[in-house]
Amino acid sequence: MSMAAALILPIVFAQAAGAPSGAVAERFAQCVAMSQQTPERAYEEAMAWAADTQSVYAYRCAAMALIEQDRFDDGATRLQSLASAVNPENNGLRAELWSQAGNAWLLAHEPGNARSNFTRAITALQSDPQQLPDLLIDRARAYAMERDWRLAEEDLSRSLDIRPENALALRLRAAARMNQRSFELAEADARAAIRLEPGNQDNFLVLGDIRESIRIGAPFERN
Repeated sequence: MSMAAALILPIVFAQAAGAPSGAVAERFAQCVAMSQQTPERAYEEAMAWAADTQSVYAYRCAAMALIEQDRFDDGATRLQSLASAVNPENNGLRAELWSQAGNAWLLAHEPGNARSNFTRAITALQSDPQQLPDLLIDRARAYAMERDWRLAEEDLSRSLDIRPENALALRLRAAARMNQRSFELAEADARAAIRLEPGNQDNFLVLGDIRESIRIGAPFERN
């Protein structure tokens, strides 16, 4: 799976409110699969589908095909425009599209744009807190890219309040706390992440960085 797919695809069918059904779902799934193999062809077919039906999922697949071509800015812009055009009553779909746009902006190394799209998605789903942890983690990643460690920690803590046993959120919060010189709290988070995912080497890397930070008395930055 490509880097773009790894970041973008997990959200596609995450929420039933935004998922297509029947023939549209099948065609969308085929289009997404094609975008991972031959993104140029997938884009052409998605746009032909869009011209015939004006389906939001056709435009969505076209945007994803652009992302698979490393045209992150173009794909992100299309996804966020599509989200704004969707019926406001369909909060699930709008949140998915804003989330996808945010992840595409992260791939484009545009954390400000990513953050604003994740914020829109979070706002759309405020009435359903169980849907928020992943979005809060994503926005925290945008804050971290901006080196706003305090706000990154706040979002990760909110995520963990809803879903406590999340090794990714713990690992990211450990890094955020390390960069704020809260070394003891950071170490506790890293150890908790290791307990949850003892086979994930990233957890041990973060713990190693924290221990090095304690040794040198300053946040350790890996080259």
